[in-house]
Amino acid sequence: MPFGGLLDLFRRRPQPEAERETFTRDDIEVALGIEPLRILVSPLAGDLQGLAARHIRDRLSGHTGVVISVADRPLTAPGADHGEPLFVSMAVDLGRRWLKRERADLLIWGECVAARHSTGPTRASWRLRFLSLSTPIHPQSASFSALERLEVPALFDDATGNLVFGAALAAVSVESADGLRARAALFRPVLKAATRFAEGDMTGTVAECATAQACYAALLLLEGARTGDERMLQRAVAVYQGALILGEDAFPMHERAMVGSHIADAMSLISDFTAQVRFSEKTVEYYRAALGMVRKEVFADEFAGLHTRLGLALHARAQASGETIHLKEAADAFTAATNIWTITEAPERWADIQNSLGSLLITMGRLTQQPPLFDKAVAVFTKIAQSRSRAQAPAVWAATLANIGAALKEKGAAAKDAVYLQQALEAFDQAVQVFTELDLESSAKVVEMQRGHVLTLLAAYRT
Repeated sequence: MPFGGLLDLFRRRPQPEAERETFTRDDIEVALGIEPLRILVSPLAGDLQGLAARHIRDRLSGHTGVVISVADRPLTAPGADHGEPLFVSMAVDLGRRWLKRERADLLIWGECVAARHSTGPTRASWRLRFLSLSTPIHPQSASFSALERLEVPALFDDATGNLVFGAALAAVSVESADGLRARAALFRPVLKAATRFAEGDMTGTVAECATAQACYAALLLLEGARTGDERMLQRAVAVYQGALILGEDAFPMHERAMVGSHIADAMSLISDFTAQVRFSEKTVEYYRAALGMVRKEVFADEFAGLHTRLGLALHARAQASGETIHLKEAADAFTAATNIWTITEAPERWADIQNSLGSLLITMGRLTQQPPLFDKAVAVFTKIAQSRSRAQAPAVWAATLANIGAALKEKGAAAKDAVYLQQALEAFDQAVQVFTELDLESSAKVVEMQRGHVLTLLAAYRT
């Protein structure tokens, strides 16, 4: 199976319970030796004393593997209507400049609001948002969007603090080896604490309860994507759907779009892990619906990201049905994304999409029985591997090598040529080595399975 863009990087078969990764105190201590995740907290708009930012810092500072700092001023002015897409878009643009300037991985920002409790008087709430350096295009990178929010009571307790920290981990988009390992080591205990909180008896405003459920679903999605746990992904779908019903009047349109896209993310992963196609059509519908709710001129990055995910979903439908028309639609979706994420303005995102286009060529070559398309795919992947080094983005580099191996395998099988198959083995070997170094055991197993197919073909040709 080709690694279609970085989305396929962590797609894996479910593992038996005994084989799934767990993280112990030793793992956490190992994370301390890794470059920590750097979180910048902005004073909330409307909080003149900066009490909220200090409280958030203190609640999150108890976790290992992170460094928390507080900005000297709020990201946005008090009174701005952050329910309006334009205000959110402007804040996201400014926040990313802050992140680059401070060399931070994540920015937490938001505002103080007066919220009416469902069973009591009006009281203060904090509306938190989480902004990473880049817009993710796959749930394994991040599953909580900059367009979403988590609404919590002012001066929240430790239990709510675990959910806030979980949202931070689910929102940060990391690609480095250290970042991936650090987040994995931190995530499991946070998910356990968040599960106890989110699945217990919740009280608060509608917005607090609905956003808490959506945040909890994001944690389930991220962990399910990482481990290949089908049941956890199914639970994520159910919790997201419940959050949409609960927060029907609390979520603005762009937030509903993001929640819908996460449901599609989970469904697409379930289909991959179980080799079933029952969700493929529904996945495409969810992505298309989300695209209809996100304005390109306001949220250009999210618009491009949704097009990328739509393209991947259409590619999966083509692989399942054998209908090349889905590949044409997928290519159009990827083209729409690269019109926004160009090679000059967003080289990393452009390279991810080129990876997906190369995978399309492999599928097209197989379905149409045109071997020259495999050569074109190899050329695309080789260019990506040369532009993004193993040191800069090891996970992406390994995925690209796995794609090169997949293309060479198809070429060798079609031509019955052992030379291409041997080259495929070499590419797979390099990919497995990096996946193993990153502790991505299931990704390594996927490549090992492909490697096994190549060895079988070579043995058949030799006899």
